[in-house]
Amino acid sequence: MNIVKFKKDADLISDTFKSIINSPVFSSWEGLNPVSNYTPKVRISEDKDNFYIKMEIPGMTKEDVKISIENNVLSVNGVKKQEKKTEETNLIVNEIFFGEFSRNFNLSNDIKVDSIDAEYNNGVLNITLPKVEEAKPVVKEISIK
Repeated sequence: MNIVKFKKDADLISDTFKSIINSPVFSSWEGLNPVSNYTPKVRISEDKDNFYIKMEIPGMTKEDVKISIENNVLSVNGVKKQEKKTEETNLIVNEIFFGEFSRNFNLSNDIKVDSIDAEYNNGVLNITLPKVEEAKPVVKEISIK
């Protein structure tokens, strides 16, 4: 009787997948950086007092992100550092973005630029843009003579 290693269906699929990924077609993909295609997703909302920008930028620290305003344009820039490869790991597929990103938002004149606030928590950047208080109409009662 011969003793042979029996391959389960999962092993066969894994071996097939590895052979496809290791083929010459995919060999040049490893060094590609998807930086040109990366734009963080945002959600913009408002209430009567503020505009809110919520931006998804997971895997970063607040030190990796810079926010600035110039000529009524709010710019959010950042860099996500690539994880170091080790000899023990064999990278098969990498769909995780690394590199630089930038988002710009044109600000209207009804925003208090000096009062903009930002907070980063759990991979989400929240920017609060306070609205300028509208001039309330002055109501003056006039007595009738």
